[in-house]
Amino acid sequence: MALYIAYNAAFDATTGVTAGTSYTTGAKCAIQLATPSTVLLRIVEYGISFNGSAAATPATVTLAQAGAASTMSTAHTTSTVVAIGDSSKTSSLTMGGSTGYGNGAITTNTTSKMFDAQFVPQTAQFVKQWPLGREPIVPASAFCQLRVNTSATVSALAYIVFEEC
Repeated sequence: MALYIAYNAAFDATTGVTAGTSYTTGAKCAIQLATPSTVLLRIVEYGISFNGSAAATPATVTLAQAGAASTMSTAHTTSTVVAIGDSSKTSSLTMGGSTGYGNGAITTNTTSKMFDAQFVPQTAQFVKQWPLGREPIVPASAFCQLRVNTSATVSALAYIVFEEC
């Protein structure tokens, strides 16, 4: 099985660098992964870093499984969800409006499982890697969402590493 990574922002075609995504105050969906009817996702790791310059109330960051899609600002493609270590494989996620990134509004709270929740200072970063055999599983025809709720406008870089099974 291949590992894949999905970011919350595209990489610049010239420099290969990303600026992340700007988040205003309030709850947003930073990354949403839509599983097709024949594929499960095993979440291996996720992370987020903020570019705040002053300490403020920490952001709430949650990784959850949802039963309905949120509206995303940008659709993921096979160039923004890529295999790690094996560039010949493409993800079988449902690409388009359902699998996306950016600062999408959480349109309906249909949380069925909360995999992780953290307070992360808006001047810091956080990475979580699950122990082997203990990774959360997102079932077929469901949505994995990385959600961010900030108290100030900041930019963030976020990612989810997953395996399709």
